[in-house]
Amino acid sequence: MINTLPTEMLNTFYDLVRVEYASLDKQLQDAIRAVERQASARGTLISGGTIQLACEAGTDSLAARCRKAWELLSKTMAAYGIEVNRESGPMFLSEVGSQAANSSIAVMAIVKGCAVFRVELPPNAMQAGMDIIEKALQHEFARAKAEVQLLVAASDNMKPTAHQPGITINGDGNVVNTGNGNQVNVATTIDTNAATALANALKASLDHLAALPAGTPIDADEVKELVEDALAEVQKPKPNKIKIGSAIKGIAEAIKFVPALKAAYDVIKPAAASAGIYLP
Repeated sequence: MINTLPTEMLNTFYDLVRVEYASLDKQLQDAIRAVERQASARGTLISGGTIQLACEAGTDSLAARCRKAWELLSKTMAAYGIEVNRESGPMFLSEVGSQAANSSIAVMAIVKGCAVFRVELPPNAMQAGMDIIEKALQHEFARAKAEVQLLVAASDNMKPTAHQPGITINGDGNVVNTGNGNQVNVATTIDTNAATALANALKASLDHLAALPAGTPIDADEVKELVEDALAEVQKPKPNKIKIGSAIKGIAEAIKFVPALKAAYDVIKPAAASAGIYLP
């Protein structure tokens, strides 16, 4: 049982998000400058519409930060052999929540640098803008909580039933011998139809990755490598279900919060389920 997430693991996670946040800071600043240029050209720089646009750019950045933190914490925990379950789930959620709260502070500070906020505004005008970002923060909290609950439920459902005394595993793990000499064969491959469905889904996801718009907050090359590894395993004469499951879950974690890749996730999820691999 763990009481806290390992310090070394968290430091690795913080190093990763720090780099990502620096990139997202610049993207948001560029977005704010674009809002200013467009508003100036229309003569509406100091207006409610400009406040709305600047704050919407902030909410987009906040969502990207929260989901990047989720993705990186998931990967870091997996690298340290820690799954999100009933024990670690609250700690995972707390860390993601802290990142979301800190991100909202950073986003608000950048948005307040917009020209529309540098003039004398009625107090309720600025507050209305910040409320837009605060509402987005609450949405991200609620989404993260719901996702963690799903992961915990999935972990509970995947727990094996209690072993009976006298059961041992011999050889390559495909045969289980019980105390009275009975044998149970454990399948570690997937059938042809499931393999074909998964292969088609993975090929489709490669097409989606190739068509990603510039500036999409994801390492497309890294995800492409994961997809290609999974595809290579699926296309083997006897694909290993354990290896495929691990790869598919890694792909899903990387793409499920990227709007431009929702179609890819929606194709992979049912294909994985046909092979007995279930995604949240």
